[in-house]
Amino acid sequence: MKKMIYLLLIFNSVLIACSGGETDGTTEKPTDPVSARKQLKEKKQALRKLQGEIAELEAIINDSDTTTREEKKITVAAKKVPVKTFKHYVEVQGTVAPINDPAFASSETGGRLVKLKVREGDYVKKGDTIAIVDLESIRKSMEEIDKSLELAEDMYKRQEALWKKKIGSEMQFLQAKNQVESLQKTRGRLEFELSKANVYAPASGHIDMVRVKTGEIAGPGTPIVQILNTSALKVQAAVPEMYLGAVRKGENIRINFPALDEEQNVRVSMIGRTINPNNRTFEIEAGIRNNTGLIKPNLLATIFINDYTQEKAVVVPDEYILQDVSGKNYVMIQQGNKAMKRFVTLGQNYQNQTVISTGLDGTETLITRGARSVSDGDLIEIIEDNTASAEQ
Repeated sequence: MKKMIYLLLIFNSVLIACSGGETDGTTEKPTDPVSARKQLKEKKQALRKLQGEIAELEAIINDSDTTTREEKKITVAAKKVPVKTFKHYVEVQGTVAPINDPAFASSETGGRLVKLKVREGDYVKKGDTIAIVDLESIRKSMEEIDKSLELAEDMYKRQEALWKKKIGSEMQFLQAKNQVESLQKTRGRLEFELSKANVYAPASGHIDMVRVKTGEIAGPGTPIVQILNTSALKVQAAVPEMYLGAVRKGENIRINFPALDEEQNVRVSMIGRTINPNNRTFEIEAGIRNNTGLIKPNLLATIFINDYTQEKAVVVPDEYILQDVSGKNYVMIQQGNKAMKRFVTLGQNYQNQTVISTGLDGTETLITRGARSVSDGDLIEIIEDNTASAEQ
């Protein structure tokens, strides 16, 4: 009503100004161009003055009459405060190692390597022939034994025939028999030694290293090749002693291989029985799968050990937790059509997710996008927040 009265007064003032101050309509109209231009100029000046006064009056009305002013609403996005199981992980660096120690193929007798049948990287099965050693000296010894044995057997037959006829002494007969038996044993031993010319793989795996090449001398027991079984691997790591209570044999841990962008969930297979006094750590091991064959010994791995779990935790992304000038933490929540500031106490944090210990119970709607642009009590207009970060 007040605004209507003010507008009527303004309208009357405009009429008076436009009529040159006269209200009876007796103002003379100009009859020549010079007078018309002069009168037009005067009325434009009066109109500009009135427009300025109108603007001032409208400002006074808007400032004093709150019933005519619409409060501005701020558009924000909001989501229900997530309640979920919160897990905190300790990250430890580890390395890949074979479960079994490397196996070595070696010659039992020693000799010159006449043939090497494998190369580095080849896969061999247990019992496969790896190399052949030259045992020419044993062959020559066998040839000599064969000749001696032939003569000894002939002498034995003669003595046996004479002994049956009671010719000669029993001692000569026994000596001939013993000579044959001795040479037969010697030949059997040489024959066994000759069978060792072939070097066999003691275990299945890949040829990791060749130590003796074709033409070189391999001594008895000297490793010729090193065999590594890369299908049976483990990850081993040194864990700080403060997490001794967080690791149990048989519990699940998560292992990530950064170089391969691969991750596995495995079980702890071994926990060290002692603490290293130098760095205050204990050893753990876990067997891993190598289905692709890409995982190699000494590959770096990151082990994630779950050291804290809270069921039904109120979890808020760090980006929505704000601080006031006094350093207190708070979040902005929706309450009806207004934004409200809610002070909170922070708990555990992991990967930009924080547990709210006090201040929220999980029934609130959290203002996500636009939380920094609203103040306590501001009118808001809610749009749904479809971003995944609000839930994670």
